[in-house]
Amino acid sequence: MTKTKQYTPVNCRIMASKGVPKNEYNSFIHVIFKYTDKDFAGIAGTSARTLSRLKSDQNIPQQAAEVTISLMRAYEKAKEIFGSQENAVKWLKSPNSVLDGITPVEAMSSRFGAEEVMDILGRIEYGVFS
Repeated sequence: MTKTKQYTPVNCRIMASKGVPKNEYNSFIHVIFKYTDKDFAGIAGTSARTLSRLKSDQNIPQQAAEVTISLMRAYEKAKEIFGSQENAVKWLKSPNSVLDGITPVEAMSSRFGAEEVMDILGRIEYGVFS
């Protein structure tokens, strides 16, 4: 049994300080979430042009890296709660009334929104209506 990466705040801070390589970003954002650079750029606080011109071994900009890591963290928690990659992505990309109708992914454009998404996932995990 393989253990998934632990997305604790400490590990996320360390990941952000090291940077997120473009190829890791591509594997997560393009393959799992099926977003284009243009789709994700506004959420990540950067331009699509900046993201698209990076080489695979270069790091994405810091703000985009923090948003990407926050999304990775929420995605792993959502997979645990909803039981599959497909269900996790569906929940993260669906408008949520608790978030005033925006999607959890959109909310994650800020640190406060990322906290809010993790709080909602925690409530769902423990059976509190969200």
